[in-house]
Amino acid sequence: MPLEELTNRLTRMQKHWSKWARRRSITCYRVYDRDIPEFPFTADIYEDHLILTEVDTPAFTQKPNVEKLRGEIQTVFCNIFGIAPQKLHTKTRIKQKHGTQYKKLSDGERIVVHENGLLFYVYPDNWLDTGLFLDHRNLRDKVRKESLDKKVLNLFCYTGAFSIYAAAGGASLVHSVDLSQRYLKILDDNWLLNTNSIKPQTTHENFAVDARIFLEGAASHFYDIIVCDSPVFSRSHKQERDFDVLRDHPSLIREALRTLKTDGVLYFSTNFRKFRIRFPEEGDSVLAKDISTKTIPDDFRNKRIHACYEIKKNSYADFTAARALS
Repeated sequence: MPLEELTNRLTRMQKHWSKWARRRSITCYRVYDRDIPEFPFTADIYEDHLILTEVDTPAFTQKPNVEKLRGEIQTVFCNIFGIAPQKLHTKTRIKQKHGTQYKKLSDGERIVVHENGLLFYVYPDNWLDTGLFLDHRNLRDKVRKESLDKKVLNLFCYTGAFSIYAAAGGASLVHSVDLSQRYLKILDDNWLLNTNSIKPQTTHENFAVDARIFLEGAASHFYDIIVCDSPVFSRSHKQERDFDVLRDHPSLIREALRTLKTDGVLYFSTNFRKFRIRFPEEGDSVLAKDISTKTIPDDFRNKRIHACYEIKKNSYADFTAARALS
């Protein structure tokens, strides 16, 4: 029976990932990712909540009595992971045409979650995404470890998780840039949640502006670390022009590097599955290293969930490589 196969799979996953998470003091993690093709769902634990997202698939949606089947699947997840029915949040991810954006779903209540000793507000029902991208957990921790006394720029900062991690790591300055005032307000709320983890001397400032416009006015050779988790596509009446990661990433990276110190590092990422970096181009004196295999956490079995690159200016990259060999 198909449901019996799902039950057996989830029982194994519950034992494995709950033990894995406890050892790492993680309370938000992925437990199911379309492991069985007949059940096209992803499932993420957020504390004692579970977000179950159906990936729109005709082979599933056209099944007889599909609504009844959905209810049975939800019950199986709740039973195995010990989730109260009111703490199960269901969503549907529909494949979007390139150039379209997801809309707000509802005005649900937010919850507070823990990650690596820090606190974040998460929105289980409001949008398709929750406010905390779990697949960037590794990169956030890497940024924290590298941020002591550094000037950090967070482009397309969303709700500011990278900014919080940088501040918790002892950054001297954190600049957070996003076009959305709503996301920047959530960032401020997250900052207040973590005042005990952030050194008082850390200077933090938000900028509600297009990342490209911000970079045009930013000083050269100023930042030590830049994080750019780029959207696939962005369109807003606040923008002079829309943003397309395939089209615009070379110029975006080039302008970000102008603001980076000689020995600085740019972390560029995107969750566009078909992304192929077109940088460096002829004349760009930089080294771009694909670090995706290191930044995607173990609980994400889909190793194409995002692409991530560590980009440094070539003069410094060559120097550090030579020093390592000497």
